[in-house]
Amino acid sequence: MPQELLFELNDVRITPHVASFGSTSYQISSIGSVHVGQRKKRHPVVVVVFLLGLGVLATAMVASRTTGSPDDYFSMAVIGVSAMVGAFLLQFAWPRRLYVLVLRTSSGDVDSLVSHNQQFVSDVRQALEQAFMIRAGQPASSAELGSEAAIRQALDVAARAARATMPRHL
Repeated sequence: MPQELLFELNDVRITPHVASFGSTSYQISSIGSVHVGQRKKRHPVVVVVFLLGLGVLATAMVASRTTGSPDDYFSMAVIGVSAMVGAFLLQFAWPRRLYVLVLRTSSGDVDSLVSHNQQFVSDVRQALEQAFMIRAGQPASSAELGSEAAIRQALDVAARAARATMPRHL
């Protein structure tokens, strides 16, 4: 039975009943909520610059101890520390932002999609919300009705048992 396609791009496919992210699929009915989060990732250039600065500083320290003249390697140590400080500043000025689509399911929060493209993640979130709206307007499937009926029956039994144990008014 073909389903109405709400969104499809790259390896993401959203229909009113199923959301597929690569090889992982989620039933829309099992998703409680969806939100987009933002995370910062270390930029590889920053990591390399920091490690080079650390290496230069360590070399200056070792060389100054072995020769016994720290003044000769002071400028080398300053260059190393400057590179490390510069790496920290570069990370704040040039971070790599990741946008994460988080699905809340019965088993907890799941990072279903991670991308550098904010618009792509936002479009997927909107498609999921559209699937929620479509599902809200449809009658429940027979499997869902069966489980709802079982829950309703269990609640009725519990309510009767509670009423039977309650004291009567005087």
